[in-house]
Amino acid sequence: MVKIVFVIGLIIIGGLAMKFLDEKSQKKVVIGIGVLAGIAILSLIISELMR
Repeated sequence: MVKIVFVIGLIIIGGLAMKFLDEKSQKKVVIGIGVLAGIAILSLIISELMR
Protein backbone atom coordinates (compact mmCIF):
# COMPACT_ATOMS: atom_id res chain seq x y z
CA MET A 1 0.00 0.00 0.00
CA VAL A 2 2.83 2.38 0.86
CA LYS A 3 4.48 1.64 -2.49
CA ILE A 4 1.32 2.61 -4.37
CA VAL A 5 1.02 5.91 -2.50
CA PHE A 6 4.71 6.62 -3.11
CA VAL A 7 4.41 5.96 -6.84
CA ILE A 8 1.29 8.13 -7.13
CA GLY A 9 3.08 10.91 -5.25
CA LEU A 10 6.04 10.73 -7.64
CA ILE A 11 3.70 10.87 -10.63
CA ILE A 12 2.01 13.99 -9.23
CA ILE A 13 5.39 15.66 -8.59
CA GLY A 14 6.52 14.72 -12.12
CA GLY A 15 3.34 16.16 -13.59
CA LEU A 16 3.84 19.43 -11.75
CA ALA A 17 7.49 19.60 -12.85
CA MET A 18 6.51 19.00 -16.50
CA LYS A 19 4.60 22.28 -16.55
CA PHE A 20 7.93 24.10 -16.59
CA LEU A 21 9.45 22.13 -19.50
CA ASP A 22 9.18 23.02 -23.15
CA GLU A 23 7.27 20.83 -25.58
CA LYS A 24 10.27 18.86 -26.85
CA SER A 25 11.47 18.03 -23.33
CA GLN A 26 7.96 17.03 -22.29
CA LYS A 27 7.84 14.49 -25.11
CA LYS A 28 11.13 12.93 -23.99
CA VAL A 29 9.98 12.77 -20.36
CA VAL A 30 6.64 11.16 -21.31
CA ILE A 31 8.41 8.55 -23.43
CA GLY A 32 10.84 7.83 -20.58
CA ILE A 33 8.03 7.50 -18.04
CA GLY A 34 6.14 5.19 -20.40
CA VAL A 35 9.16 2.94 -20.83
CA LEU A 36 9.79 2.83 -17.07
CA ALA A 37 6.12 2.07 -16.39
CA GLY A 38 6.20 -0.74 -18.95
CA ILE A 39 9.30 -2.25 -17.38
CA ALA A 40 7.76 -1.98 -13.92
CA ILE A 41 4.55 -3.68 -15.05
CA LEU A 42 6.44 -6.48 -16.81
CA SER A 43 8.65 -7.10 -13.79
CA LEU A 44 5.59 -7.22 -11.53
CA ILE A 45 3.84 -9.72 -13.81
CA ILE A 46 6.96 -11.88 -14.08
CA SER A 47 7.53 -11.86 -10.32
CA GLU A 48 3.91 -12.86 -9.70
CA LEU A 49 4.09 -15.67 -12.25
CA MET A 50 7.32 -17.01 -10.71
CA ARG A 51 5.60 -17.60 -7.37
